[in-house]
Amino acid sequence: MPTEADCLIAVNRVPQVGAAKVESLRRVFGSLQAAAEADPAEIADLCKDLGPILSRQVVEAMRSDFAAEERERAKRSKTTILTAEDAAWPKAFKALASPPLCLYCVGNLALLEQTQVAIVGTRDASIYGTEQAKRFAFGLAEAGVVVTSGLARGIDSAAHEGALEAGLVNANRAGRTIAVIGAALDRLYPAPNKPLARRIVREGGLVISEYAFGRKADRQTFPARNRLVAALTRAVLVVETPQKGGTIITAEMAEALGHDILAVPGRLDWPSFAGNQVLIRDGRARLVTHPEEILERLGALSLAPAATPQTPAAPSGLEGLTELERKVVSAVPPDGISIDGLCAQTGLPIPDVTSTVIALQMRRKLRPLPGGLVARCAR
Repeated sequence: MPTEADCLIAVNRVPQVGAAKVESLRRVFGSLQAAAEADPAEIADLCKDLGPILSRQVVEAMRSDFAAEERERAKRSKTTILTAEDAAWPKAFKALASPPLCLYCVGNLALLEQTQVAIVGTRDASIYGTEQAKRFAFGLAEAGVVVTSGLARGIDSAAHEGALEAGLVNANRAGRTIAVIGAALDRLYPAPNKPLARRIVREGGLVISEYAFGRKADRQTFPARNRLVAALTRAVLVVETPQKGGTIITAEMAEALGHDILAVPGRLDWPSFAGNQVLIRDGRARLVTHPEEILERLGALSLAPAATPQTPAAPSGLEGLTELERKVVSAVPPDGISIDGLCAQTGLPIPDVTSTVIALQMRRKLRPLPGGLVARCAR
């Protein structure tokens, strides 16, 4: 009998079936596993939103060997398939009215639950726009923030590259980027960015898609991709965009979720920055000119430089810290701990722990370890 996760993987391949129809099946039958044993005619009768044809397709998919075959393909390509049944499933997707059924992932899964900022913009980017995307991405990644974007040409590519460059300067910051693509992982689009995707994975980042193997990019997949970018990130930075397009859609989705919208000022006479100007003018986006402004917005208010090697550290290492910072530092063991582990140890919510960890890393009180862990810095 297929597991609930197997059923989700199978249903994910059926066109026109998303979270709403899955919820309808679960509401009537209790689980997808139970629905897989039902007669398609019964499903069509009880779940009016599916209808006879879709009901038959769903049952056939769940009873087929598709999930096992998909898992085998994933194993061969070093891909992890996540569903909401898995502990690593992003909690941020709970805010979506239509969350994905599956997530195909290659790379460092720990990044999914770390603080992320989206950097987005036009494919037809100016030199100024690409430079700003790289500058902001580098600054955020160097501070320990994950830079998330869509792997498109233009601003997206520049953002991923800027984050990767932070890893060249500081190995502890390697791979601080997530690429969310609008096609299956084996149909990566755009094709010229395949080397960039491989580099992201090789250097410790993550590439993800909600689509089953074989799904090509189309006009529907990109807006769908944008909702994942908006959900995963604490803030969306608009670098360069005209008044219409995928970037504005991403900003609107993030705005609807209550996330911050930030925008880089651009030339007033360039149409490629018209969207930036409108977002700022209408008060929907906060104008930013430096990565530190975003870090402050995220709660990393302490931007003091690290002490030089000649400066002796305080005896306890806790002097000058706030009560919240002391509590977090005291809960960090020498061999490292995850953000979830810190939340459990301190009883603090994830946003408070994440922003405090970022501030402490910038003050050289904590240092990042592989796998999304943090440890105390040596005194």
